Amino acid sequence: MPAVFKKLLLMLSGLVVGLAIVEAVLRVTGFGTVTPQMNFGMHAKIALEQGYFLPDAKLFWKVRPDLNPQFERVAKIQNPDRPVPPPGTKKRVLILGDSCSRIAGEGLPYSAMLEQDLGPDQWDVLNASVPGYTSYQGLQWLKTQLLGAHPDVVVVYFGWNEHWRTTGETDLQYARSRSFMYPRILTLVKGKHRTPPFRVSVPEYRDNLDAIVTLAHDQGGRVILVAGPYHFAPGVEAQYVKDKYLIPGDDVTSIHRSYLDVVRGFKGRNDVTVVEADSVFEALGDYPLLMRQDGIHFTDKGHRVMAAILATAIQSPGAFDETVLANSARKVL
Repeated sequence: MPAVFKKLLLMLSGLVVGLAIVEAVLRVTGFGTVTPQMNFGMHAKIALEQGYFLPDAKLFWKVRPDLNPQFERVAKIQNPDRPVPPPGTKKRVLILGDSCSRIAGEGLPYSAMLEQDLGPDQWDVLNASVPGYTSYQGLQWLKTQLLGAHPDVVVVYFGWNEHWRTTGETDLQYARSRSFMYPRILTLVKGKHRTPPFRVSVPEYRDNLDAIVTLAHDQGGRVILVAGPYHFAPGVEAQYVKDKYLIPGDDVTSIHRSYLDVVRGFKGRNDVTVVEADSVFEALGDYPLLMRQDGIHFTDKGHRVMAAILATAIQSPGAFDETVLANSARKVL
């Protein structure tokens, strides 16, 4: 073998050995395996830094389990650190969602009111909603733990965090980079996206919802997909840009509607009920049902309305439209 090839071979071997050592060190130290990227959103970053959220290898983060024990007990908030309650004689509803389904003002989230509307002696409503979560995280949690609750009905309310911009990686990219086979060394050389992408694209959102529907249906459950209501006051969009959830030029209304169209695309499937809460809230007049500062989260009255329309959808599947839902909501206002 010529000397030049021997030198080249030695150089390549040294490079491979060096990279292998760096990879081994990164893996031994746990680099890039658990700690979430801090670019999913400003509020997730703050919550992680302050310890309200804890890292999770599969779900990216979870709420600290001792944050508000009384609230979690009354609202039947689920946590990945605790086993799901075993099924009993009652029918069971599982709420999969984000902060819209978990954060309440002075009262309780709509999940707790929904249980009262359905009848707590016959129904059990579990709330598996986490601030900042997307349909990707909800799907992973369903697959890894929540199917063990054996829900009869799964209410799926996502679609906001999906279309916030990430200055890091998308949910799917981030998850893949945390897999065992992914070279940790790549995390040292990856560059930023030229244009911050949405955390979950429209096609990925559709795929996530379809996977949730399939998993629930295969276990004998029925799925309710919620089209999230909104009402943006002047200045809200500019604040989203300031907080880096959007970039200049983004139209939050049209972006959100493209994700609502995904939800509506499931209408007509035998294993899915679509609740167009956006249309119902518009018919009712959004304020004071949605918080004025963001136009997304429910006020206490909004939670009350959401519970009423979901109760109607659960008790009368296929026998309602938005007018029926709006009428059921007016009874509680």
